[in-house]
Amino acid sequence: MKHLILTTIMSGCVAMSLNAADPFADIESQVVANNTDLASLAGANEADNLAASSENNLSDPEIEFEHLWGKESVKWGAGISQSFEWPGLYGARSKANKAGSEARRLMFESERADLVFKSRQLMLEIVGIRQQMQFADSMISNLEHLLATTQLAMQRGQATRLDVSKARFALLSLKQEREGYTDLLQTSRSQLVALNGGKNVDISSLDSYPQASLLAQNEYIEAFDNNAPFAAAMRARVEAANAEAGAARLSSMPGFTVGYRHAYEEQTHFNGFSLGMSLPLFSGRHKRKAADAAVLAEKLGADSYTINMHADIAAAHTRARRMQARLDDFRKVFDDCDYTGILTRLYENGQINVIDYINEINYYLGVRREYLQLQNEYQLTLASLNRYL
Repeated sequence: MKHLILTTIMSGCVAMSLNAADPFADIESQVVANNTDLASLAGANEADNLAASSENNLSDPEIEFEHLWGKESVKWGAGISQSFEWPGLYGARSKANKAGSEARRLMFESERADLVFKSRQLMLEIVGIRQQMQFADSMISNLEHLLATTQLAMQRGQATRLDVSKARFALLSLKQEREGYTDLLQTSRSQLVALNGGKNVDISSLDSYPQASLLAQNEYIEAFDNNAPFAAAMRARVEAANAEAGAARLSSMPGFTVGYRHAYEEQTHFNGFSLGMSLPLFSGRHKRKAADAAVLAEKLGADSYTINMHADIAAAHTRARRMQARLDDFRKVFDDCDYTGILTRLYENGQINVIDYINEINYYLGVRREYLQLQNEYQLTLASLNRYL
């Protein structure tokens, strides 16, 4: 018993550790569990499956009673009859229903995958915004130091009031930019909460990008062909259309009706059986053509979707490789130079003035923002590729 309790506790600790190590997966699980659109789709699929099954039953039996009277005699009769469609039609419809159910299941999985991807996009945007905020905070501290240093220099007569005003304006501008990032963060968080069915989402752990590598282009294309739920759903829809076409062909075959009747006339009882046949000369005229056209449309749609997705994957992979190369170039420059530290020393040693310092800081701000934005775009593009793995 103690061993079982210890094992349970250790398993729980491992699970908590895994969730803590991957906040992205944890939030994605919450979104899948709480999203109202996904729950609604699941209910609609269940209703469609039940409706399809109910349409593949025998028709209801018919009971008939008649009473006729004349001047000298009375006649009455009663009967019951049951209609049947062509025997193979029930099996064909059952096959079509199963294929349709599988297509709906895969479409649900596709919607689920899209939901997970949307939530990951928002989380990556949140990480990018928070990194921009962290960088802005560090630069605000830098400019606060510049303002304090310039104020002291003005007191010693080594700087002017204009220099102090320049430092204040630069600091104010950066603080306002920081507030803009706060608004963006709140917007992204609200969108994530909406995906989570209106329930709160803890984004405190979303402070760095997940570990992910860019693979070869053909690996993503193979993964899409083999794993993508929507691609599988498109293929399943073709199978469902084929099965429905088979059912449509059989629906043009005759149907049958069998029955039993009892009648009474002139003090004589009559018993007998009836047999009828329906000839679908008009009702089935265009069913086969329509079903065949539906099969062709689904095949063309699936082929077109696959071709377009292969092209999108190739384009995304090309963009990711280019962004990866640019990011590497940025990192080499940043690693080789402590830009803000050098500027601060130059200013404190009197080698540059306040205006020069602020101009250089603004240049550095622009470059660093471009780097952070590029990093976020790279992560979003990488996520769009890795979703198929």
